[in-house]
Amino acid sequence: MGVGRAVGAVTCAVDYIEKALDLITKANPSNELIKLFGGSGGINHHEEDRGKIEAIVLFTSKEVIERKLTAFPYEGCPTPGSVRDEINENLRKVWKRSNQHEGRKLFWIEVDIDNFQDCFDKVIKIACRFSPNGKQGKEIWYNLTVGSNSIGYALLSMSRLTGKSNKQYLLSQSKEYQKAVIVPRGIDIRPNKDNYFNLLPFWKTQLDMLDLYEILQELVGLTNEITTKELLNRLKSKNKISLNLDLETFRINYMLSLYSQGYTNYERPNQ
Repeated sequence: MGVGRAVGAVTCAVDYIEKALDLITKANPSNELIKLFGGSGGINHHEEDRGKIEAIVLFTSKEVIERKLTAFPYEGCPTPGSVRDEINENLRKVWKRSNQHEGRKLFWIEVDIDNFQDCFDKVIKIACRFSPNGKQGKEIWYNLTVGSNSIGYALLSMSRLTGKSNKQYLLSQSKEYQKAVIVPRGIDIRPNKDNYFNLLPFWKTQLDMLDLYEILQELVGLTNEITTKELLNRLKSKNKISLNLDLETFRINYMLSLYSQGYTNYERPNQ
């Protein structure tokens, strides 16, 4: 996420995901919740850790990191302290209430908030380190609600040019919600249908996304299951993908990304 002076734009997003996680474990969760966590934690995590937030990376200014910038007033706090301290304190409250505050990590990344290239370079480096096919192998979601325009465009560009972010979302900026630091009462947790938490669509670009769309086009209309190997061979036979692409690279760079976004089922290697 990017960070400005609005505490709730960060903490409400975390609170929403935590409450959605609670609901997904209840009887008869909504289709929207099932879709939200459909590709989460299904490969390397135990079922009980599905969708759990392991870390938050916050891109922000030097002033925020050094506690020199005061947060905007919010519900219950007319005279807040520094942005960093207020976010830290409210995240602790959210996670303590959810009983899942152990082991969480919070990273503060300094960027020049008016320099797109600086923001983009640092966002890309973080994404490559944490992404499904990066060093950490994590699922990445990003929040476009907060921070400067440069940070927001850097996050959006990273996702569209690399395909390394699995979910992208926005929180409602309605006036009645702007001072909230947890999900406002009355919100029925249903992504894209509650007028509060909105997932961005999967957009096509002329760069890295082209091959992903060729794969999706090949899958459209299939009535029977197909293995990853069979799919790769079909694509090669139609010259829709590089003839030099090997099966393992295809699985890691393309099929895991499509799985995490809910487009395919997962097929374990060598099975």
